[in-house]
Amino acid sequence: MVKEDDLNKFIALEQMMKAFEGIRLLDSIKAAEMCLVPNVVIPKKFRVPEYIKYTGTQCSITHFKAYCNKMAEMVNDEKLLIHFFQDNLSDVALIWYMQLENTKVKRWKDLVDAFMRQYKFNINVDPNRLSLQAIEKDNKESIREYARR
Repeated sequence: MVKEDDLNKFIALEQMMKAFEGIRLLDSIKAAEMCLVPNVVIPKKFRVPEYIKYTGTQCSITHFKAYCNKMAEMVNDEKLLIHFFQDNLSDVALIWYMQLENTKVKRWKDLVDAFMRQYKFNINVDPNRLSLQAIEKDNKESIREYARR
């Protein structure tokens, strides 16, 4: 005789299996739609350069310059630039890239603009002489407060 508890577990397991059967993550039509750059043609002799992965914490401008330098031989092929940009991202930056919609990234400039908007807070801005001169110690602040500012 089957226990009621075992029967409930079996029914729950059967429902979970039916739910998984309904999910088609690797449907070929959906896979084509997920590609940010449809119909990209990769030259047979092209080798992907080694990149320093961008994690979202470094200077975004410096990273873009380094990426373009590594991709110098393909700098005139926007589809390849966009397609291989994912290879030099990791962590949250890669997640950000994977969430981009292919309807919004048609050109290299679209990707650059989106990336800069996302990571604009990481741009290293070197202080100039005027900005350093403007930082004077206020009579009311301590040395520690002044140094922190």
